[in-house]
Amino acid sequence: MARIGSGGDHRKAREVDVRGHGRRGVLALALASAVVAGGAACSGPGEARPGPGRAAGVAATTAGPTGTPLPAPRVTLAEAAGALAGVLGADGVLGAATPRLDAEQRLLLAQTRDGQEALTLAAFNGPAGKLPRHTWGTPSLLVPREQSGPAWFAATVERTDASGGTRTAVLTLVRHDRENWQLSSTSLLEVGAPPPQVAKDAEGYATALDPQDTTVVISPRLMAPLHATSAEEGERGFTAGLIEKGPHTTGFADEIARRTRIEKTACLSYDSIFAASNYPVHALRTADGGALVLYSLIRTTTRIVRVDPCGSDTPVPPEARELTTARFIRDELRIVETQQYVTTVPAKNSGRAARVIGYLGGLTKVTGN
Repeated sequence: MARIGSGGDHRKAREVDVRGHGRRGVLALALASAVVAGGAACSGPGEARPGPGRAAGVAATTAGPTGTPLPAPRVTLAEAAGALAGVLGADGVLGAATPRLDAEQRLLLAQTRDGQEALTLAAFNGPAGKLPRHTWGTPSLLVPREQSGPAWFAATVERTDASGGTRTAVLTLVRHDRENWQLSSTSLLEVGAPPPQVAKDAEGYATALDPQDTTVVISPRLMAPLHATSAEEGERGFTAGLIEKGPHTTGFADEIARRTRIEKTACLSYDSIFAASNYPVHALRTADGGALVLYSLIRTTTRIVRVDPCGSDTPVPPEARELTTARFIRDELRIVETQQYVTTVPAKNSGRAARVIGYLGGLTKVTGN
């Protein structure tokens, strides 16, 4: 069964959920097509060639043996540095404002888009009405020389919270036409994990991968739906061996199974599904020939009262109370979460699986009756 969400305020993500054998069949067909395409690419005349926005390898951004000059970058390193400094500077100044005025909230929202906007808006809609305060270190820029669609770049930077804890953040900034640069996504690398090694040319520019790229185990456009499948089906699912098990993959499936049993004792039915969002997917070539893929998932968790009044005495989960005035589940409660990910995908035929290395998410909508 396919479920496609309708549009809504604040760029609400379209959700695509293919359950059970339907999802596995679609993904199997998609992967089979990718493998066939990869085989054709190695056969000579049908080989896909990198062009603007389509980079099949590190060589796409290096000068040829004849000294052919490199193409001019769409976004220069200097421009990217200035844009990121502006966004992080505004976050530091406006985020520290106390009390925060409506005008300051609007300014903070204006510098976000996509999943980052949804998370920022949800933070403002909570009773505290404020975002956590952070300070930022010196960023390392990941700017693709050639790219298609809206201009974008990524960066890694140390982020310190109010308690003094420091994590490495992976940020993605996007610019549409002549609009200002906006923060599209933020993910935090695993504690202690080093920043990913992205391949760069002699001038310091990275290589963007096409969404259909077949030189890696999982093409960038398939990473989100395959991740969603892993989160729902766990170690016995279709993606076993393609994506490493962990708290944000198979761990979710274990959590869903456990919660289903617990909620049943409270006279509730419980369901939690994951879907690829319609937010942008970005990918860069890594130094080992693989890919660094940046994308988002939408998780929708539903609790439905099956036995009344038993189930209607169940309180709304604490994490959802900031986005709803309800205190008990009367009939149905639906919780939507936006999750932003960073995953490394190995080169094809490497014998390794994709690995989720970064995550940041939160509740963005709560509805019920």
